[in-house]
Amino acid sequence: MKYQIEAKPYGSYDVVVCGGGTAGCFAAIAAAREGAKTLLIERSFTVGGMLTVGEAGITKFSEHCRDVDVYKNEVLDELAKAPAKVQVVRGLAHEYVKRMIDGGTALGTHGEPGSYVFTDKAEAQWGLMQMLKEAGVEVLYDTRAVLVNKKEDTVTGVVVCNKEGFCEIGARVVIDATGDADVAALAGVPFYAGATEEEASAGFAAFAGEMQHFGTMYRVRNLDFARLFDYLKKNPDRFVEHEFGVMSLENVIESYNRGEMCVFRIDLKDWSPVRGSYHVQVYNLPEKDEAILLGPGCGTGKDNSNGLDARILSNAQYTLQKGAYRLTEVLRECVPGFETVRVTYIPDVGVRETRHIAGEYRLTVIDVLSGKDFEDSIACGGHPIDIHPLPKEVEHVDLNHWRFHIPYRVMLPLNVENLLVAGRPISAERGASGATRPTAQCMALGEAAGVAAAMAVKENKTPKTIDMQELRARLVENGAIV
Repeated sequence: MKYQIEAKPYGSYDVVVCGGGTAGCFAAIAAAREGAKTLLIERSFTVGGMLTVGEAGITKFSEHCRDVDVYKNEVLDELAKAPAKVQVVRGLAHEYVKRMIDGGTALGTHGEPGSYVFTDKAEAQWGLMQMLKEAGVEVLYDTRAVLVNKKEDTVTGVVVCNKEGFCEIGARVVIDATGDADVAALAGVPFYAGATEEEASAGFAAFAGEMQHFGTMYRVRNLDFARLFDYLKKNPDRFVEHEFGVMSLENVIESYNRGEMCVFRIDLKDWSPVRGSYHVQVYNLPEKDEAILLGPGCGTGKDNSNGLDARILSNAQYTLQKGAYRLTEVLRECVPGFETVRVTYIPDVGVRETRHIAGEYRLTVIDVLSGKDFEDSIACGGHPIDIHPLPKEVEHVDLNHWRFHIPYRVMLPLNVENLLVAGRPISAERGASGATRPTAQCMALGEAAGVAAAMAVKENKTPKTIDMQELRARLVENGAIV
């Protein structure tokens, strides 16, 4: 059926950012600080997305090393002496996180953001709200973009829906930070949903169209870390180094006792709530008895892995909550230190992958693994490729003192002008996106998109025609690493 709607005018802005999550907040702050009249549209009543209500923490600010001793001595310890030497993300993201670390509401490493930073959820949201207000960003909560206005191939604004009904908003530049490229899709930007046939045949997916399974990182309290550490020291086979955090048990205990970030895994072996061995991931928090746990995932297979399907997402929300409670029961019964643990918060379903836009450049796995630099690089990363499955030659590649670069062109969609796409759905191969989608990298991409949008407005150009070297220089001036 066809429906006719009438949208009332809401106003016009230099920059409209759709999505107040990990990338969107920093895009809006960056644009407003550059002098652009900026509106941020957020579908919920909370900003920050995965780094606040999603409980995913903030990762990864530092270079990566596979070897635990090298990582401690040459990366983690270096954060106490010369953090900029080993960090891959600074700028707005660093400013935001340092505020929380210095205020005692986030855990870093030697007072700096390193591999992981976990925060007090409320303080993390309040910190973002303050930065948005200080920058002069107008925020519309409980609002979602439902249509895109275009003049030929140029985006001129969006139509949103909220308590006032449908509202038409003019924009000189729109930034899609929805996480799923919703605005880009509405604008007619070509995209890949999940894995391509070529990626599946190369071993990066089980089948064409596959999307990463859903997950949830949930909060518990009443965890007795001292008792847990004592158990792990007596049963070292139960301790498993975290693949990305790379800390030995000794490192973990030392960091925890210093009031700093630690991350590790516990091998549940025969106690697993799913068949086979299962490693539960544990991340500490500012409150000494609180932790974040990575719950069992769901959403594998052709019929239940589509993060663009409303019914599948709704079913996943129940399945993930059920899995979190089952896992917690197992931990209470089997692992010393967890006896009186209780669940205090389970976030919305965590979606890892949906659309990948087709952009002016498509970041490849080779680009990421080789650390290729680009003339238009506007952000860096240090996170390993977090996509499964992976070809063996990719999964086991040596990554000591490793960083990669992200070019500006991955945020410029094909066939559409005055639109930037920041965050998870940038133009990248599925394997490459497994390294670009973590929160710190999305924050850096958001900052770059915001500065670029403001430059386009100031110079009366499109984001595709601004001087990329001027953009890079402006980002460096603001403290970013490019």
